[in-house]
Amino acid sequence: MSENMGFLMRIKYVKRGRLAFLSHLETIRSMERIIRRAGLPYAVTEGFNPHMKVSFGPALPVGAASECEYLDLRLREYVKPQDALQRMLEGSVGDLAPVECGYIDLRADAVTVAFPVSEWTALFEDCRAQDVQEAFGALMERGYIEVKRKPKKRRGPLEVKQVPLEGRLLGEPLVVQEGSGVRVDFATRAQDQGSLRPDRFIEAALAFVEGEPPRLASLVRLRLRGDE
Repeated sequence: MSENMGFLMRIKYVKRGRLAFLSHLETIRSMERIIRRAGLPYAVTEGFNPHMKVSFGPALPVGAASECEYLDLRLREYVKPQDALQRMLEGSVGDLAPVECGYIDLRADAVTVAFPVSEWTALFEDCRAQDVQEAFGALMERGYIEVKRKPKKRRGPLEVKQVPLEGRLLGEPLVVQEGSGVRVDFATRAQDQGSLRPDRFIEAALAFVEGEPPRLASLVRLRLRGDE
């Protein structure tokens, strides 16, 4: 890579525990503070409001944890990846911290383009796999979720939009009994026309449960990957 153009470092980090409840904007600001504390020679934009040249992957729903978040950071100078990682770890907390970093080509695709597929696992408390399986099966048969949003003119009733599962949900969810709870594994793919939010997908499925729906104990993004 040309020194005049700088270097592009891709950083993988985790978001867990109570810090899973940070918003996407709060997560961005927290990771930027970690980079500043580490003293990394990050590049800044030009103009009246210069800011760090950094781009983040797809946002997580508030409350969802992750083992595989990514950001791309432009550096003015070369820093050994292991040194950069150690310096960032010294200014991090365990529930929001980098775990890997390395250099990529300056022309490489952004995270959202390189890794359009998210693999999720959801854990429900005190329920039967059969009931959860039937609920997700009913949603799959319907083929879409309904999303309510405010009207563009900010007046009148909420607009209801149907978001098809086809192309956004990869395969059938895997439902497994784990003790008194149930684990559901599924994968979503980002779309230009709008992605399938995992929390809304789960909410839509639980609406098919008769009686009191099971409580969602955790939602975790296990992996971001490209199309395979």
